[in-house]
Amino acid sequence: MAQRSSVKTLRVGVFIFLALTTMIVFVFTVGGGSTPFTKKARYRVFFKSTSGLYEGDPVLLTGVEVGNVSRIRFADRLDEKRIIVEIAVSKAVQDRIRQDTRARVGSASLIYGKVVEITMGSSHLPVIPPGGVIEADDARVIGAMLDTTNVVIQGLRSVISKLDEGEGLLGVLLNEPLAIQNTFHNLASATDRLSHILGRVERGDGPVGAMVSDSVDFHRTIGDLRDATEDLKAVTSNLRGTEGLMGRMINDPRYGREVTEDLKTALQALASIATKIDTGYGTAGQLVNDPSVYHGLQHVILGMEKSAMTRWLIRNRRQAGEREMEKIQADDHR
Repeated sequence: MAQRSSVKTLRVGVFIFLALTTMIVFVFTVGGGSTPFTKKARYRVFFKSTSGLYEGDPVLLTGVEVGNVSRIRFADRLDEKRIIVEIAVSKAVQDRIRQDTRARVGSASLIYGKVVEITMGSSHLPVIPPGGVIEADDARVIGAMLDTTNVVIQGLRSVISKLDEGEGLLGVLLNEPLAIQNTFHNLASATDRLSHILGRVERGDGPVGAMVSDSVDFHRTIGDLRDATEDLKAVTSNLRGTEGLMGRMINDPRYGREVTEDLKTALQALASIATKIDTGYGTAGQLVNDPSVYHGLQHVILGMEKSAMTRWLIRNRRQAGEREMEKIQADDHR
């Protein structure tokens, strides 16, 4: 029983060890770093300042990560003002680290923070052996800072020169007192006009003032505009579809051509009728162009008005019609 328990415990231990080993290898592989089993070559670099470098930060060889910072310490002698940074890099790149290789502290990204950047050496120079010293390129860092400072100074000189020569708005304001005075005068005048306009609006003068002061009328106007907008949207929607004459004419080219042809035919017929009437052709033309026809009809109507029999007949038929209309209305009410 005790032997079986020991075997079980051994299996559990082996399983935990393999799981931890696999997890460590996976973390290093996904993180882009080298595994802990990679053979390393160690070097030292003497920096005047590490600028926020920490142990474990990456070491880049011409931009490729090849190791990390293994230790950062002060020099043993108090009078030596340099910081010793020990780096461990893969032995696979050991032959590329030569006498002219230089190291400097750089900024890689927000994730990395600081890194140690080393340059690739020349093939004709001797290899620096493991445990050797890689010279720091502090002068290049300082030179880069000085170059940046010179660029900033040149830019400031250019801006100051333009201001001194009166270029741009700020240059004119600084070099032309009269321009400054006119600018402030115009600004004050514009402020007075704006104050006057706002005063009229506040008193209710003009359409805008009326709308602002009379909230009922303003809301009514907004409501009318909203209704008009909805009506316009409905009309536009109908025009987009094939409902209605206009919508079908716009969206159905074949139907539009047919309606256009029918309209053209109707206009031609109307023009023909108008021509005939204008030239006195037919009854309508005679009525329009022959005064004798009009006078003849006028005489007939006058004779009918003078005839007692005709008046009685007209009155009798009108009364009969009125009685029929009353019967129809009574039936409708039922």
